[in-house]
Amino acid sequence: MFNVFEQPWTLVIAGIVVWFTLLFIHGDSRLWWQSHLIFFLAVACFVLDMLVKAGLFKISITLTITIQAVLCSAIAALFILQIIHIIRTYEQHRWQWILPVVLIVAGFGLDWLVKTDLEKINILISTIRKASEQEDLNAIGALISEDYSDSFHNSKDALMKHCRSLLSKPLIKKSRQLGIKKEISPPRADITLTVKVEFDEQSHYREYQSFVILKIDVDLQKERGRRWFISRAEILEVNRQPVTWGDVR
Repeated sequence: MFNVFEQPWTLVIAGIVVWFTLLFIHGDSRLWWQSHLIFFLAVACFVLDMLVKAGLFKISITLTITIQAVLCSAIAALFILQIIHIIRTYEQHRWQWILPVVLIVAGFGLDWLVKTDLEKINILISTIRKASEQEDLNAIGALISEDYSDSFHNSKDALMKHCRSLLSKPLIKKSRQLGIKKEISPPRADITLTVKVEFDEQSHYREYQSFVILKIDVDLQKERGRRWFISRAEILEVNRQPVTWGDVR
């Protein structure tokens, strides 16, 4: 079933379609090329962010932020020029241009104000990957359910003791998500995650290989405050070979 909170981009797309329909009806060439330029700059900003996060485009964080700031400033400037042009040119039909703006703002507003289960789960996965890289046991523990258990650890305390042992020495330099499969049926969710883990130069694992590819099955459950927590995690594969917790303990 369609859910506007799960699919806020539908409103954004509808607003863009209405905007270009008005441009076609009124035949305004100035707004036409400006709108295409805004669309191109927005796509460029999104693609840059996606490539940098995926590690496919390696530039510094400072340069990335600078480029994005320039692109956003250009978009804002062009949009302001369009608004000024509309106010001056379409005095009698000014109300028509409000509809696409309302749809686009509503789409971005809902996406920003309302965090869906899918977005919360994505944030949880990203947070625990970064916490592992930074060896932040407190951040990891905050995402683990008090009722946690798996085939090797019978409690949250047992898992955290294992994590403390692993992270007591340099281990992970960087991790990157390669694939993910999600089955969400609140208050539970099943996530199958494939991650490339690059070992730290000082890790003793680095003597054998520079990285491994892990496939992990993670069970999540929604608990207090409608937050998601990890209730179970099982290692399925290491470098495409079937393994269990007992093999990698």
